[in-house]
Amino acid sequence: MTTNEVTTVRWGCPDSQMSLYGTALVLAASGEVALVNRLMPAGTTMQEWYSSTDYQAVRESPVLPLLHGGMTYRVVADATSVPAGTFFFEVRFFDRFDTLLSAVVLYPPEHSFGYPPDSHHYTIRLVNAGCDELRFTSLTLLEVEPHGQE
Repeated sequence: MTTNEVTTVRWGCPDSQMSLYGTALVLAASGEVALVNRLMPAGTTMQEWYSSTDYQAVRESPVLPLLHGGMTYRVVADATSVPAGTFFFEVRFFDRFDTLLSAVVLYPPEHSFGYPPDSHHYTIRLVNAGCDELRFTSLTLLEVEPHGQE
């Protein structure tokens, strides 16, 4: 099984749609993010990246690439949390009418997901699972090629 890097995603601009009240968020020039909030409830979305956006509504370009239906992809995060392992990624798949088709929860350090053939676009959410502190550098998306396609 071989893997090809599709993209590496940084934190980017703080998402204006996220409610991170009481959060100390430091964006370093290196691209690393330090986030501290000991009172943030589990299940809170800390950041979200999109493969398709309505520029008029959010004033941001998509940072995630378009993917191929039926292919398998792997997410590898360069991130740590205190306590350890208290965040996860949720990949959500939508049709062309922006209706949620399905969602997959990925627990770091790395996990794979299949991109549904009928999906039009997707988002990746970084979700709190009880972390007090998070250090995030990047998220790498890899295309996984099965044996025999090399």
